Amino acid sequence: MGHRSDAAAMLPAVHRLAEVMRAGGWVTEEPEAHLLPHLRRVPGWEVLGERLVDDGFNEVRARTGTELLGIEAHRAVIRLLSVIAEPAFLVRQAGDGVFECVTGVMPGDPPGYRSHGHLVRVVVEPSGGGQGLGG
Repeated sequence: MGHRSDAAAMLPAVHRLAEVMRAGGWVTEEPEAHLLPHLRRVPGWEVLGERLVDDGFNEVRARTGTELLGIEAHRAVIRLLSVIAEPAFLVRQAGDGVFECVTGVMPGDPPGYRSHGHLVRVVVEPSGGGQGLGG
């Protein structure tokens, strides 16, 4: 018996996440209080600043002490974001040095918190340079 070559098995969870993301009030307020302290403590990363953007993202500018190339940049950003990961966690690279994440708790997810979510955009500045946001 052959294996499927598509990702249809994940579609119910992806559709469910899309549904809760559309719900008004699902993205929590004050990400600077709930998320930023965790991101600032990640070894090897320096958070340069953050701001709330009109599209709903909490944009975080950060850099590492080493140059990140290719897939290593993506993996390093996932390690950074893992400190704020909740049961639903999706990260995509949206551009050169730009990574977007949605994470949250959907109804019925462990560990039993009310359904809520966060939108975070990480902009990776060049190591040892770059302009941070005032924040």
